Amino acid sequence: MDFFTHLVVGALAYFFLFKEFTFDYLIFAIFFAVLPDLDIFISPLKRIIKSNYLEHRSGSHSYVIGTIISAIIGTIYSILTQQSFFILWIVGIIFYGIHISLDLLTTTKIPCFYPISKKEYCFYIEKAGSSFTLLTSLIFITSLWIVFNSFQNITYLLLIINIYSYFIGLYYIYRILTKIWINFKLKDNQKYLPGVLPFYFYIFEKKIIGNNFSLCIEKKSHFSRSKIIYKNNAKLTPQEMELFQKGMGLCLGDYYYAKWTFLTIFFRHNGVFSMRFFFLEPMVHSRAMYIQFDFNLNTQELIGNNQSFGRFNKEL
Repeated sequence: MDFFTHLVVGALAYFFLFKEFTFDYLIFAIFFAVLPDLDIFISPLKRIIKSNYLEHRSGSHSYVIGTIISAIIGTIYSILTQQSFFILWIVGIIFYGIHISLDLLTTTKIPCFYPISKKEYCFYIEKAGSSFTLLTSLIFITSLWIVFNSFQNITYLLLIINIYSYFIGLYYIYRILTKIWINFKLKDNQKYLPGVLPFYFYIFEKKIIGNNFSLCIEKKSHFSRSKIIYKNNAKLTPQEMELFQKGMGLCLGDYYYAKWTFLTIFFRHNGVFSMRFFFLEPMVHSRAMYIQFDFNLNTQELIGNNQSFGRFNKEL
């Protein structure tokens, strides 16, 4: 989830849950609503402390860590301001938890019970860092600013707040129901991937029978015909299949790459066997991040790798 959506949803949640509290509590609540994403400032410590849980959207995105951090910051803020520690702690837990819960709806797994459990979860309801929610959040913030400066009328402000609150509630209900409905109809070798716009989604189908690969991505909508945006069949030799397993091992052994769904495309050129793993969750318009591994077919050694962003070819 993007920063502005966390900010807006946090402010709306405060408006509906804690109307009677002061402006100080509002700032405190909004701070906790965005606090987990400030882990980008501690990520460089990974060079010193070799831990994957210093990555962005990792150890900080945990209800357990949120409870501890809320207690620490609540204690300090209570001493400085003489505010009730218990209320500060509860507000911190609630709004830190709202951030974690929103991120659980996205396509990026998070260890939400770390350090009690290192297992990671996500519900594939919304794209992480969705440009659609970012745009709607910015429109909401801009509308509030324009209305406040033009009319300075609390009635109009409350109207906009209520309209957007209903919109964001219905939006996520629609996303959740869509995911549940589509999942009921999927085969075991298919996977649902949400689109940028709420009415669009993708079905990724992968079949591996022996050394034969069959891959297909279909773009679907509730209101238009489905469209195949990628389809390909590939047959590997036993040697190439072994190299593919090595490539998969490299991806799954990396904390960051292991979070994603892979679309694999193979290349052969002058004794080099290459495989390009596209990460489908952040895919936009048939373009996605990928990592490519190059193996020497004679020695079976890894001779190169690179990361980039590009289009996977449409092969029908």
